[in-house]
Amino acid sequence: MTEPEPVDDPTAELARLRRRVAELETELAVLRPSEAELRAMFRAMTNVVLVMSRDGHYLRIADTAPDLLYRPSDDLVGKRMHDVMPAAAADFFLEHIRRALDRQGVVNMEYSLPLDDREVWFSANISPLSVDAVVLVCRDITERKRNELLLQDSLRQQEQLRAHEAALLRLSTPLIPISDQIVVMPLVGRLDPGRVEYVQQTLLESVQRARAAVVILDVTGVAVVDAPVADALVRAARSVGLLGARVVLTGIRPERRREPGRARDRPDGARHPRHSAGRHPPRPGRTGPPRPRA
Repeated sequence: MTEPEPVDDPTAELARLRRRVAELETELAVLRPSEAELRAMFRAMTNVVLVMSRDGHYLRIADTAPDLLYRPSDDLVGKRMHDVMPAAAADFFLEHIRRALDRQGVVNMEYSLPLDDREVWFSANISPLSVDAVVLVCRDITERKRNELLLQDSLRQQEQLRAHEAALLRLSTPLIPISDQIVVMPLVGRLDPGRVEYVQQTLLESVQRARAAVVILDVTGVAVVDAPVADALVRAARSVGLLGARVVLTGIRPERRREPGRARDRPDGARHPRHSAGRHPPRPGRTGPPRPRA
C-alpha cells in the first residue's frame, strides 16, 4: 500500500504566490508608461494600421484613420478579405502578406481603393508579427500619386509636342531631287539655330546618301536673312563642300544681297546668289560701275 505524497506547506506556497504577484506588479509598473506612449503614438498616427492573418483574416484594426478604411472596423474584424472586397484585390493583398511571412521581412506595396466615390492611393509596409500574422501600416499617398500622374501627362504632352515639332521641321525643310545629281531645298519661314542645324544635318545626309553633286538652297520664303542666318548658311555650305558637292544659294532679296557677302570665308563650293542669277563676277583689276550697254 503506497503512502500519499506529502502536501506542500500552505504557508510556503502562499509566500511564493505573493512574491510572484509582487514581481508581476513591478513588471506592470514598468510596462504602463510604454503602453501609454504607444497609445499616444497611435492616436497621433494618420495611417491605417491592420493586423492580418496569413489567410487574410482581419485580426485587429487600430483606431487611427477610420475614414480611410474600406469598411467600418466592426464590419471587418473577424472576416476575410475575400468577404469584403473583390477577389482580385484580395488576392493582391494575400500575395504580399504571404511574401512578408515567407521572407520574415518587410514588404512594400502600393494600391488604390474606392472610398466615398473617390479613388484613394496607399503605400503599405507589411511586417511580420509572428509566423502567421502581419501588421500593415498604410499611408495615404493620393496627393503624391496625383502629382505623379500630372507629371507623366506633362511629359507625354511634351514628347508629343517634340514629335509634332520634328514633323513640322521635316515638312518645312524638304529636300527635292530634280535630277540624279541635283537636289533643291526650299526654305520657308524663320530660320532659328535649331532649324539651321537641321538643315545642315539634312544636307549632309542627303549628299552622302544620294551622292548629289549640286545642292540648291532656295531662301525666297525666308522672312529674314540677317548676318547670323547668312553665316549659318555659309557654314552649312562649307560642310557640304567637304563632301565634294557644291551649294548654290538663291532667292535672297535685293535689299539683303549684301548680307551673305559679309562672310568673307565662303567656301569655294558655295556660289553667291548674284552668280546663280546668271551674272558674272567682276573681272580682277576692274573698278568702278559697269559701263552702260548701247
